[in-house]
Amino acid sequence: MSDRLIRTGLLLPTAAVWLIALLGTAVPAAAPAGAVVALLVAVVSLGRAVRCRTRGTALLAAGAIAISCLLAAVVVGDGRRHPADLPLDRPVLIDVRVDQGSTTSGNDARGALTARLMLRGAVVREHGHAADVPVLLFADGGSATAPGGVLRLRAVLHRAAPTDSVAVVGSVVSGTALVERPPPAQVVAAELRHGLLQRTARLPGDGGALLPGLAVGDTSRVGADLQQAMRDASLTHLTAVSGANCAVVTVGVLALGAVLRLPRALRVIAAGAALSGFVVLVSPQPSVVRAAAMAAVALACAFRGGRAAGVPALSVAVLVLLVGDPWLAWSAGFVLSAAATAGLLLLAPPLAERLARVLPHRLALVLAVPIAAQVACQPVLVLLQPGIPVFGVIANLLAEPAAPLATVLGLLACLIGPFAAPLASGVAVLAWLPAAWIGVVARTTSRLPQLGWPAGAVGAVLAVVLLVSGVLMLMRSAPGRFRVVGAATTALALVVVIGAAAGGAVGRLAGTPQDWTFAACDVGQGDGLVLNGGGGRYAVVDTGREDAPIAACLSRLGIGRIDLLVLTHWDVDHVGAARSLAGRVATALVGPTDGTADVALRSDLQHRGATVRQARRGDVARLGRLRLEVLWPPDPLGPIVPGNPASITLHVTGGGASVLLTGDLGEDAQNALLAAGPLPKVDVVKIAHHGSQDQSPSFYAAAAAAWGIVSVGAANDYGHPTGRLLGILRATATQAVRTDQDGLVLVSWRTGKVRVWTERPVTAAVWAPAK
Repeated sequence: MSDRLIRTGLLLPTAAVWLIALLGTAVPAAAPAGAVVALLVAVVSLGRAVRCRTRGTALLAAGAIAISCLLAAVVVGDGRRHPADLPLDRPVLIDVRVDQGSTTSGNDARGALTARLMLRGAVVREHGHAADVPVLLFADGGSATAPGGVLRLRAVLHRAAPTDSVAVVGSVVSGTALVERPPPAQVVAAELRHGLLQRTARLPGDGGALLPGLAVGDTSRVGADLQQAMRDASLTHLTAVSGANCAVVTVGVLALGAVLRLPRALRVIAAGAALSGFVVLVSPQPSVVRAAAMAAVALACAFRGGRAAGVPALSVAVLVLLVGDPWLAWSAGFVLSAAATAGLLLLAPPLAERLARVLPHRLALVLAVPIAAQVACQPVLVLLQPGIPVFGVIANLLAEPAAPLATVLGLLACLIGPFAAPLASGVAVLAWLPAAWIGVVARTTSRLPQLGWPAGAVGAVLAVVLLVSGVLMLMRSAPGRFRVVGAATTALALVVVIGAAAGGAVGRLAGTPQDWTFAACDVGQGDGLVLNGGGGRYAVVDTGREDAPIAACLSRLGIGRIDLLVLTHWDVDHVGAARSLAGRVATALVGPTDGTADVALRSDLQHRGATVRQARRGDVARLGRLRLEVLWPPDPLGPIVPGNPASITLHVTGGGASVLLTGDLGEDAQNALLAAGPLPKVDVVKIAHHGSQDQSPSFYAAAAAAWGIVSVGAANDYGHPTGRLLGILRATATQAVRTDQDGLVLVSWRTGKVRVWTERPVTAAVWAPAK
């Protein structure tokens, strides 16, 4: 009974502990009472288990004990995360232990796009008081120390959400100073990673960008477009160090020990040491921690002469890690890693058995592995990115064989670099070949269509229903009626999904005007505009902050190739998603650069095949039937500084259309544009700077537009559009249309009249004409 309990029964306590971890960290105030209740249940269950010796009571007792330990950890962790004497919302001098450092992008004080340093770690001292508060910090520029080092800095801290992996989030407001050096092992690991990055920097294309991620989990050189392609092809797990990498390390060392005829105990100790060194080298990310804990359980069993079953090893690893850090329950990397492993252990064998009835056995096994992992992860994946990559299995079949080769060769190049640099460079070139193949597979597969799927909780619940139903169908031991119910539920869910996807597509095609000339995409707090020149000629004016909204809008409008990309200026809410479109752009028209991050983005566009030109007043571009004239910025700039005041301003005409696109021009720049020459009267004006207060009444009066399009995010923190702007529009008889309320906006010109179509037609109810 005990053996069966260990092999099959740990999944239930693990699932219960995970659920309680989600609830306990979301509502930590309830954790003390919950811990007491769980402890009482554990005591009672243990007593009954001793008397009755039944499997159910033993499982209940094990689960209650684990839950009580976890809730106790929540209580202790919440007190550690929120000390009463840590000042918030004002500058404070703190010492921060760095656990992980990376580079991201953001806006500086003037709003320009700039490189930012992101530090994860813990506040260990505040004004001399010891602490241990998980923190996420952002700093303008600078370089991070190796993990384990302690920096002294001044920052403004804000409380994070209860379920975040960190307790506080902040911005560094003064320079950093190193007060404690990192441990020697971390220094060596950082030097090894840096050496690999230097060697792969000379390798071309996607292979050079992917190789550090495949070898040591460093994805700093993976651009947004390649990252999106990997995501669309369901290949992101290849650059996230997880179980496969840990398996390569431990199995490789065990095999080498067997060849050398070392004693079993010595082989296991060597494998454990190699695993520990690998975790230090790649840094302990959530997926790495899960995989390393599972491998440690397996090695412990091997040390005793036994063999660890996969499901119990996974359960024990998850239980131990969740009790140690309950906030891991909310980590997407941890969840996906555990789900994929569970899918391989539980779903792959029966699925391979069913497929083997119609396919050769080896082919059935090869297909079952990626299908099982994809299906198990899908309920979480649809929360991150709605849609089912129907060609993801094919992409994994093509890319998976190359991943271990790239990982092993990349690790070898990393480790031998300090001792044999020429040899390491040669090995890195060999590792580049499989990495480049993975990039080709990702790029090719990402262009293929995806199956539509409901977004949010509805999509996740539907995915869970399909997963459970599929498991019931595959289980040979399940009663016949359960398998029938599983098959019926699966069929019904598939009908709902396919019907909704098809119906939604037909509805959009039937309800969306096809003769539009100007589109304002709903990209949140930012600009994402599209011009249709006819004959398949399109221009995109700014991209918004995130990749997904502009990608979804372009997909909905049926746009693939982009003839012209206009980046009015370099704020992240206008260019943040530009890299994700880079490979589709023929020509880019950009504003004056204002920093290294701007230059880097411009260079990336050129490297991906775009011809990049800087806009100047008087420039004219043709887009099919449309004529685009640049009204601003002047050349030379003179007193105009790069950024909002130098936003590219376009006058678009042709096919009856008349549109003024204004970027983020402020009142002074608008008045300067008026002074530079007559402003054309237009039918439609894109309101500058998302409807901020910094507007010129004279500018909008001169434009005399009938419609004013405000590209703005719902419930934004800036109060856009402001009352002043809306008052200006009322005074000039310009009807406001807002992407936050109206969604996608399409403007067409029919028989000399302007037609405005909105996804959510509410503007007429909220707009009031001028008195």
